[in-house]
Amino acid sequence: MTGMTLTPSHAVTFLALFLPALVLQAQNVPSTSGDAAPVGQMAPARDGWQGAWSTTDARRAAETWKALSEARPSDVNAQFNWFRSERNARLGSNNGRLQEKDNIQLETIAGRIRNAAPGSFEQHLASYYLAFPGPEAFTELDAAHATGAGRTELILPMLTRANLSGDKAAQDHWSAQLEQRGGLSPALADVASDLLLSTGEGGILFTNGDMDGAPALMLQRLHDQRRDVLLVDQRLLNDMGYRQRIWKEAKATGPVPAAGPAFARALSTATERPVFLALSLDRSWFDAFPEGLYTSGIAFAVGGTPPDGRSLAERWDRMKKTTAAGPLSRNYLLPGSVLLQQYRSNGDEAHASRLEHELRGLATRLGATQDLIKAGVFTH
Repeated sequence: MTGMTLTPSHAVTFLALFLPALVLQAQNVPSTSGDAAPVGQMAPARDGWQGAWSTTDARRAAETWKALSEARPSDVNAQFNWFRSERNARLGSNNGRLQEKDNIQLETIAGRIRNAAPGSFEQHLASYYLAFPGPEAFTELDAAHATGAGRTELILPMLTRANLSGDKAAQDHWSAQLEQRGGLSPALADVASDLLLSTGEGGILFTNGDMDGAPALMLQRLHDQRRDVLLVDQRLLNDMGYRQRIWKEAKATGPVPAAGPAFARALSTATERPVFLALSLDRSWFDAFPEGLYTSGIAFAVGGTPPDGRSLAERWDRMKKTTAAGPLSRNYLLPGSVLLQQYRSNGDEAHASRLEHELRGLATRLGATQDLIKAGVFTH
């Protein structure tokens, strides 16, 4: 069987063909809940890192919580769940980004929370999400923690704060809380393990945040997995202190650059440590490296010597390749497709046949078969 010609350095172009939304938010996957549950049976809103993959479900939940909030304007619990589910739905609909109109709507809901319960846990945490990742967000988070220290909604934001400050003891504490009672989807821990596996020794790994970076940090702190890897949450790079600390830990030379993809590009030439980009990052991060990106698993290696097919094959065989991680599971299709093309190019039909069978099964479970046919990975 013949297929497309694909080299690792051109993988970004290929990736765009069948992964149109490289984001860490819920996608428009089919709803699994049927009709919206009656208000009395409504569970609290969940986030993407807790397994809330369906934008359809988030929209339905938002409409139900909105109706309850309007019927009970003093019910701060209903208002807060409306805020959370509305935020999830809008993030999922807009490829993980909030547009101006989304922020206006969320500000309106936050105003209702403030009117219903000023100074409450819900008011402060809603304000945290509105201000994130700015410094005022963490002032609001401190206030939320002071009013509801035991609330599970705090766990991931507090882990993010510990990551921002570099407080290792706090990272250990909140990592344990995330694993034990934070509701983290187990499949995301599998993805995080595979992401760390995709990172070379002593590598610097840029992640997108909640769904890839936080589970990876948890694995490092709680399970001593790949502590040689320097994890970077791209959202926190807006903080100068965080950028300075990452620059120092990377033993980089020269002035500390601004946030965003330019930071990764500058770092890649200012440090001897290899740099990697998680596939969950926004496309702009990959566009910052028009040459010299190589598939290392569910990450891209930046520059250096292209990895040989054997190293990619070894990583592929060791990966968990879970299909239960919502949109992040689709990221496995890239290394599988690259490795398949390498086998075909080398005339290794035995390995190519076995891998194509595995990749077809993976694509079927993820609903991506037609995407791979369109990309030229499969001929039919």
